[in-house]
Amino acid sequence: MANREFAIFTGTATKQLDHRTAVQAIEFVYSNLLDVSRVQIIYPIVLSYVFWGTQAGWKIFLWSVASILVYVSRMLLTLQYRKRPPEEDDPWKWGRYFSITSFFSRLLWGAAAWLFYQPDAQTELVLLYVLIVGTAAGAIMISAYWMPGYLLYAVPAVTLMILSLFVNGDKNENILAVMLCLFLVMLISVAFKSREQGYASIRLRFENLDLIEKLNVEKERAEDANRAKTRFLAAANHDLRQPVHALSLLSYSMKSELSSEKGLELYSQLEQTVSNLNSLLESLLDLSQLEAGALKVVRDDIELPQIAAQLQSEFLSLCRQKNLEFRVRVMQGRVCTDHTLLLRLLRNLLSNAVRYTPDGGVLLAFRRRADSVSIEIWDTGIGIDDDNKTDVFREFFQVENSTRMPDKGLGLGLAICQKIATLLDLQLSMHSRPGRGTVFRIALPLLLNENRIEACGAGDTGTEPTDHAEGGIDDEYTQRLKGLRALVIDDDLIGLGAMSVVLSSFGMETTLAQTADRAMELLDDGAGIDMILSDYQLSEEINGIELIDKIRARPGYQHTPAVIVTGDTAPAVLARIQSTGIPCLNKPVIAEQLAQRLSECCNPV
Repeated sequence: MANREFAIFTGTATKQLDHRTAVQAIEFVYSNLLDVSRVQIIYPIVLSYVFWGTQAGWKIFLWSVASILVYVSRMLLTLQYRKRPPEEDDPWKWGRYFSITSFFSRLLWGAAAWLFYQPDAQTELVLLYVLIVGTAAGAIMISAYWMPGYLLYAVPAVTLMILSLFVNGDKNENILAVMLCLFLVMLISVAFKSREQGYASIRLRFENLDLIEKLNVEKERAEDANRAKTRFLAAANHDLRQPVHALSLLSYSMKSELSSEKGLELYSQLEQTVSNLNSLLESLLDLSQLEAGALKVVRDDIELPQIAAQLQSEFLSLCRQKNLEFRVRVMQGRVCTDHTLLLRLLRNLLSNAVRYTPDGGVLLAFRRRADSVSIEIWDTGIGIDDDNKTDVFREFFQVENSTRMPDKGLGLGLAICQKIATLLDLQLSMHSRPGRGTVFRIALPLLLNENRIEACGAGDTGTEPTDHAEGGIDDEYTQRLKGLRALVIDDDLIGLGAMSVVLSSFGMETTLAQTADRAMELLDDGAGIDMILSDYQLSEEINGIELIDKIRARPGYQHTPAVIVTGDTAPAVLARIQSTGIPCLNKPVIAEQLAQRLSECCNPV
């Protein structure tokens, strides 16, 4: 099976290349398996604690022990793989071992959906379902490199959970089961696409290595491998945004269905997980755009107090949540640079400072240095020792996150900062003392000779956060949207349904279409609409912009407000959307952001 698996996607390549591709794929799987198993071994313990008291104790105990034993076996398998003799390079054998442990691991999780099902234990079941679906989605980036292992990992657990909902559930749970069927199909589709891109990246790397070996040009090899990685990240970005977009909207919709304190606590954890996923995707997008040279510098005159006010408005509430003091020291003056890129650079530096400062505070200072301004970010965090001061600017490097905790990001923040600084022709410098804190500095030439210094405490400059900045949707937005009719077009069925649920929670009425032709048919049948929400990529024949233009060309719809919602991050696509003047939201969209943009778009009297 394994030989056929690789033969399908290697085309006319030689057997030697097939074998090397398989070796590299298995190496990637096992390089991550130990860390993943260390985290997942906690899941059965947590689940046993949650379900304890709702089921017979022996049943929970036996299931938990069996699950832990499987994870232990996967860790031992990884250690055995690492100890194998150098001359042993049989990827098919290790692939079979991986697939077998994947199957038994997920078979137990699927069985839990049957063993632990209780109609009155909805909160506990939500956690179980989230873990099953979430781990199935998260495994794509690792297990898709060995597709039999991924299919045996994702399909048994999700399928058994779906069958449990069909057999044991009520009408609503049956509907959920149908949606999960579609979600499983989508996961498998995304896994195949990710696998194809991964194999293409591996094959391209080996082909380049062969060429470099003949030409003896080491520099060219490094550049080609880096370009392959960038293409893989860019190609995977859109496909990963679709399920995360649907998950974000569905998780918001689920909040109103939870009434218990524990359920709301679980929802808060799910919401944080979605936020972490979104942050990771944005970091990958920034990195791929920078490495591809897709970001263009547009220089303009910028007032320093305006920059300070924007950043203080964004980071004041975040520091308060961590009980940190946030101070700003700003001076009058102007600089000429790219406003968006400078803000992105400073945001990344401030986010990094807040993330790694357990107590104390963060200072954003604008200080005059001759004819320049030094923008400085000080923190009282953990600091960086001399051995790591160069490494912190490398991609995926983190000083204190060896276990790869998701709330600590991917280790791309400072790498992105360095690349943006280079793009803007700025020098980014750092000074740090372990246990005392860190300061980052960038210097820009001043345009005006204004040097009046103003020292500001938290809240003395910028904009105070509004009451809803901590979470939730402003009532003003929902009041504006209540009763409005929206035509929603998206070729992704799950995302379409999730958008409908969220818009309904705003008090809106929705008309749904999965294709442009269906949208026009609904209008022909007399469907009344007050706004249009369309995905950009609808089909090869028509995109969202063209569909909106087509609808607005009809009598009575000329001034219908419209919003594009897209997971496409290609600079050319985003530039085209911007040129039309149609508001655009990038997937994954959060409900608060959606309500604000729709309210601003419609602005009813």
